[in-house]
Amino acid sequence: MNNKLTIKALNHVALQISDIEVSRLFYSQILNLQEIRTPDFDYPVIWFDLGEGKELHLIARKPEKEFTPIRSNHFAMAVSDIKFVERYLIQKGIKYLPIKSRPDGVLQLFLNDPDGNFIELCQF
Repeated sequence: MNNKLTIKALNHVALQISDIEVSRLFYSQILNLQEIRTPDFDYPVIWFDLGEGKELHLIARKPEKEFTPIRSNHFAMAVSDIKFVERYLIQKGIKYLPIKSRPDGVLQLFLNDPDGNFIELCQF
């Protein structure tokens, strides 16, 4: 078994936004990004194609709700074996949030860098 974590590629960047329609117009009409299909999340989110398999995920904040870190600013990298990643993180003593499935079936796991920034590792 390979004991080395291997990142396949940057997958997406996620940004928390205040108004989904204002941001939709800005990213589509000003920056000319193409909006792409978004899985059926239980909160407002829109995705844009950044080219070469990269995406921008815009996540609307709900002011009446408490800030949710994993739905905030983060970047995601694709991995080939999320279960291996989980074992690897355990072996290294790194804290992470349990593997979960997005509405589109992609498996994801979140961890923090030393400054508390969220990093998503995902398996398609």
